Amino acid sequence: MYELSRVRLYSIGPAGARYADTVLDLRGVGALVPAPAPSQADFFEDDPVGPPRRPAPAGVLFLENGGGKSVLLKLIFSVMLPGHRNTLGGASSGVLRKFLLADDCGHVALEWQHTRTGETLVVGKASEWRGRQVSGDPRKFTEAWYSFRPGAGMSLDSLPVAESSAMRPQREGSSTAHGRRRTMKGFRDVLTETGKAYPNLDVHWEEVHERWNEHLTSLGLDPELFRYQREMNADEGEAAGLFAVKNDSDFTDLLLRAVTDTRDTDGLADLVHGFAHKLGRRAELTAEREFTAGSLDLLRRIADASDDRQRARDVHAGAERRTRALARRLHARGTAERGHAAELAEQAGTARAAVTDAEHTGHRNALVAAELAYRHASLALSAGEKAAAAQRRELVDARTLHAAWQAAETVLQHRAAADRVIRVAAAIRDAERDAAPALAARTEAAGALVRALHTAAQSSENAAAEDEGRSAELQQESERAHQDATEAATAAQRARSESDHLRQRLTEVEQETTEAVRAGLL
Repeated sequence: MYELSRVRLYSIGPAGARYADTVLDLRGVGALVPAPAPSQADFFEDDPVGPPRRPAPAGVLFLENGGGKSVLLKLIFSVMLPGHRNTLGGASSGVLRKFLLADDCGHVALEWQHTRTGETLVVGKASEWRGRQVSGDPRKFTEAWYSFRPGAGMSLDSLPVAESSAMRPQREGSSTAHGRRRTMKGFRDVLTETGKAYPNLDVHWEEVHERWNEHLTSLGLDPELFRYQREMNADEGEAAGLFAVKNDSDFTDLLLRAVTDTRDTDGLADLVHGFAHKLGRRAELTAEREFTAGSLDLLRRIADASDDRQRARDVHAGAERRTRALARRLHARGTAERGHAAELAEQAGTARAAVTDAEHTGHRNALVAAELAYRHASLALSAGEKAAAAQRRELVDARTLHAAWQAAETVLQHRAAADRVIRVAAAIRDAERDAAPALAARTEAAGALVRALHTAAQSSENAAAEDEGRSAELQQESERAHQDATEAATAAQRARSESDHLRQRLTEVEQETTEAVRAGLL
């Protein structure tokens, strides 16, 4: 037999009586456990002081009206008696769903202690809304039940309701759950993994009412006892009200509820309730059928209008397709024209580059020709000047030699005369007679020498005249080269003028091409 030891409520309850993370602790104030089972404390758990005690045999919960007393009982009974028909206070199918918000994953966990061995057992219930959205559809309200035996790895305090759960509270009354709340799937995964890691926990998960009732029975928690307790607390009255029978019919009902299984009758009641609900909606369904029949003609008109609209859409789609095809063709034509314009621009750039190169080449050639003509004339002038200087030197040398020869003859004659006067004064007449032929020959030789000197001087003067004529010719050639250089510069200027004219014409052609493209002629 088990007694309720602790109750933990997490993220559940209505707005006025909500339990964020609440633990009701009834441990350690009852009688001693007669035959405590051996147990090993957790790694960080304090050693037990003295023998274990049973939970409090009774307790009083003081709360204001609307503080959550009935909510607490409803939540506890929802764990031990699953199903909306077993809800405390009546068979209201939506009372438990009102205890849960959209983002909640509510937990109700009950820790039971065996009266003889002191062993503990935790049974609990988890519930949430599918899709995290509150709905009036009961099928979107999910419930599941679980059980485990506390021990190394998990206890009621370390229940993995949040992403971070401490093994023990940091201080009395504080919550062990920290971080974001887990969904039901996340809670189930952690619970299952913990059960695999610690087989001694004997973790069990169930989602079907009947199977959960059978599992509670196998654990030693008889749901039938809680059914009587639910009926005794149906109107928050005394337990004696359950056995207060006024007539034979009430006693028969009490006896039948005690000895018969109500699951079949509950199914029949659900069937009758559903049939009565349909009968109650018969007038509404009839009106709906008449409304549907009356709306059929309007719906046909709407269908015809929809067909007309579809045809108009088809016509519009065809026009849109043709417009898009035309736009694609225009785009292709524009792309081609832009490519052609780019080619023309490239050709114009090439022509401009060629004209520029031609200008540079012509100017360079003109400069080279002028430089060559200037250097040729300079060289010719230098050669003529050198030749004239050489001729002049030869003429001066010839004249000097002629003057020297003339002076030497006079000196020789004077010396000969002086010698003849000094040595042969006495025999001058004989010598003159004997030397008459020699003197005649000498005179002839002197005359020949003079004639030869005159001839050489004449030849030198002729050569000098020829050199001066050649120098004049070279000067004329230099003037002609300068004239050619002037003509080459004039031709280069004319070429530059023609290049400017070509560039201007090219600009006009580009403008005409652009205007033709804009006008759609190209």
